[in-house]
Amino acid sequence: MNDFKLKLPLELNTVSTGTKQNHVQRPDGAPWHQFIWVKSGSGVFRMRDESFLLTSGKGIFMRADVPCSYYGEDLHTAWCAFFTTEHLVKYVLGEREYLLFDVPDFLDEATKELQILARGNTTTLALSAASYSYVTELFSAITVSRKETQDAVKDFLYQNYQKPLTLDEIASAVGLDRFSLCRLYKERCGTSVMRELNEIRISKAKRMLRYTSEPIETVGRLTGFESHSYFAKRFGEACGCSPREYRNKFM
Repeated sequence: MNDFKLKLPLELNTVSTGTKQNHVQRPDGAPWHQFIWVKSGSGVFRMRDESFLLTSGKGIFMRADVPCSYYGEDLHTAWCAFFTTEHLVKYVLGEREYLLFDVPDFLDEATKELQILARGNTTTLALSAASYSYVTELFSAITVSRKETQDAVKDFLYQNYQKPLTLDEIASAVGLDRFSLCRLYKERCGTSVMRELNEIRISKAKRMLRYTSEPIETVGRLTGFESHSYFAKRFGEACGCSPREYRNKFM
């Protein structure tokens, strides 16, 4: 019977809502995968050497066998812990060990429904099917949300590249804090927000240098660089030549 259960797409371990969280420390990680999110209060969550402060409405997916800990003075959480094939988790996370997320609107109701099934006279197969649906729907919702945020960041950068933007301003524009913005964008795009902004500015500057007769100092200013010297430095790093040398290639 145990061998059969292990071959199921997903096996539920525990599911709970609105519980006061004790200090948890797992130096070797848990044998199960887990979604955990904050219902009220706040807590520090640690995955290996990285720490995150999560507040109400924020959550984290923690991969099995990854060292972790979490605690808070008045931390109330909900969670779903489960066993599943590595293929499913790898499909969503790749090689990453965790995933931060904003709690979708349907999650509380879906979790209560899964709890009822888990406590009732439900067959192993039916519970596995319901749990698999719950997990894949949640994965889908939180990854789509992250994709939408990524696109929103890019849209904001393209619309405002000519302004002296700060990370705090960009984060506020897309409804994140600075820390979450930097981490999410790096995870999804493989680059930093400010590097992305610099690449957009350089791309716009190259077009202006090639197709307009604006003075080079004006090109730098119109594409968001704070000074001519900073523009020349960044342009040289990106293109291997000065803005003037670049323009001269097309004269």
